[in-house]
Parts: sequence; structure tokens; C-alpha cells
Amino acid sequence: MAEADDHLVERLLDSQQVFRGHFLDVRRDQVALPDGGTAHREYIRHPGAVMVVPLLDDGQLLMERQYRYPMGRVMLEFPAGKLDAGEAPLICGQRELLEETGYSAAEWAYAGVLHNAIAYSDEGIHIYFARGLTRG
Repeated sequence: MAEADDHLVERLLDSQQVFRGHFLDVRRDQVALPDGGTAHREYIRHPGAVMVVPLLDDGQLLMERQYRYPMGRVMLEFPAGKLDAGEAPLICGQRELLEETGYSAAEWAYAGVLHNAIAYSDEGIHIYFARGLTRG
């Protein structure tokens, strides 16, 4: 973090685990604010995930339909999945692409990591582009 940002940093005073699930933890922290006040921060700890954007030879994208319980409906989405403990993101992406679509890819390009809910989660989703797709 740049020194120029020090005036924005909140300092941890106390941390409580509110919930511990199979792979999600919910925490409630008390922090000291830069202006001298205090506040509570509630957030989700998540091990991270990988999303694969598979490109077929004809230029179409390969997507899948999955029921997502929190949304209460079937969603159209790219193959994705949670990182296992100690698992490299590329290995996770290769596994998820094969498990969810039946395809493997000859070429992989890393696009970066997306933090999609930074106000209440530390989850990072590693994004890969996959080309040269073949069944199996």
C-alpha cells in the first residue's frame, strides 16, 4: 500500500467469528478509523475461485446453465469453481472446465483477479481465457 494512502487505512481492534461454514466464514471486526472514531465491519472470508471464459473455434463462448440457490433460479454462466486449499488457480480452472463442460483447453491466458464484492467479502476470482477446446 502506498504511503500516500495511510490516511485511509483502518486498524483492527477486535475480531469475532460470527459463523464458520464448510468454506465460508463470516467475521465482525471492530476497527479504528483514521479520524479517531471506531466502526464495525462485517464481511465474508472466502478461499477464492476461478472463472474460465472458454472460446470455441467458431468464435462462440461456451457457457453453462446452473441452478443457483441464493438467486432462486437457473443462471447462464461461465464455468467456475472454488479453489481448494493450496490449489493453483490454473489447475482449478482446468479442473472446473473439464468437470462442468466436458472440455479441455490447449491454450490458457490469465486475465487477472476480480474482487466482485469488496465491501463485504475478500473473495478473489481468478479469470482465465481458454482456447483450443476439445472434448475430454
